[in-house]
Amino acid sequence: MNTENPVNNPPEKNSGNSEWTASRIAAVILLVALCSALVWNAYHPEDIYISDLKFEVLKSLKFEPQKDTSVEGNPLSIHQTYYPARGLGVHADSEVHIRILPNAYRFFMADIGIDNETPEDSPASVVFEVESDGTVLYQSPIMRRGMAPRLVRVCLDGRTSLTLRVTDAGDGNQGDHADWAMARFTSR
Repeated sequence: MNTENPVNNPPEKNSGNSEWTASRIAAVILLVALCSALVWNAYHPEDIYISDLKFEVLKSLKFEPQKDTSVEGNPLSIHQTYYPARGLGVHADSEVHIRILPNAYRFFMADIGIDNETPEDSPASVVFEVESDGTVLYQSPIMRRGMAPRLVRVCLDGRTSLTLRVTDAGDGNQGDHADWAMARFTSR
């Protein structure tokens, strides 16, 4: 008797089933939607970046503030984080002022810290402040080289102007290259 009759034997099952089932397609669609939402919320394309606006330099002792780069013209980088070309590079003591805030944008956000271009043995130390209409809305602790960036997020409801200030933390401004990375106005 022939036991290998293909008519009587059930087909072999493919253990590596590579067919796209409805549940797999739904899972991929869900994953793509979730990733898209995370990226969208991180840097919304409708955010307005400080470097795209006209601003006044009220104070700049050593270097002029630089749009989208550090004060020495390098890409913005704080600790182990490197940023796309969005933000301001300044040197303490500095004040940058925006007279008219964009309508319908409720928050100002930025990552702040000492830029990596500052030598590792530098005594760099700064304090960041966000002021609006004469009121300090945010003041950082003393930030030093090698510290991770800090996220600043302040509500601007009812505010008409904004001043970004960096001070030398009271110990002189040697190496005080400070970044307002991804400095932007956002509606959420």
